[in-house]
Amino acid sequence: MPILSRKFGQYQQVNPDLLELFYDYKLRHPEGGAGALYSSPDNLHEEISHPSLEKLTRFITDGVFEIASEVNRPYWQKASNIRVNLTGIWFQITNGYGFHETHVHGNCSWSGVYYVRAGDSSRSPGQKGDNGMPNGITRFYGPHMEYTAGGHGDLGNYYLQDHSLDSFPEDGRLVIFPAHLKHMVFPYKGEQDRVIVSFHAQVFGESELRYGYSFA
Repeated sequence: MPILSRKFGQYQQVNPDLLELFYDYKLRHPEGGAGALYSSPDNLHEEISHPSLEKLTRFITDGVFEIASEVNRPYWQKASNIRVNLTGIWFQITNGYGFHETHVHGNCSWSGVYYVRAGDSSRSPGQKGDNGMPNGITRFYGPHMEYTAGGHGDLGNYYLQDHSLDSFPEDGRLVIFPAHLKHMVFPYKGEQDRVIVSFHAQVFGESELRYGYSFA
């Protein structure tokens, strides 16, 4: 799975500002949800101007460019003036067993999560919440998952069982992944809220790249 994980060097200065900004926004816009999960609109970067949010946005943009350029290195030789366009940014505040079922992100090539506050999320595979499940982690599912449901299994295809990857929340950690990658977030409950920023990204250049087709 092409997944990038990076720690934000400025998170100790930026994250307190983001928490203050997000809780103030939630107070002024209660329509985002009053239960286990609060979600802002996905145009936060257009609605709010704040230096700390702008710093995080630049860090996210640089990360998307890094992972996209690495996996597309053979194909970007003919591209020029490549730019990353963040088409959506939003924050979520979770507690009381709030969670997300398995899903993908549309209308973008890359997506990701930035952990503003991990709270009491599980930090290792052996750490569980009081419900016996991992607490507030993000789990990614690779394409092998499609072949394990109801299919034949023996020692010849046992490798198909290794189809998931867990991301353990950590303050200041950015995780970028392909938008088509299935993922879910386990229910979270803790003394502190779990606070994250999610985003959508598209990548463009001066000239359009077209797929090549061959029947040779």
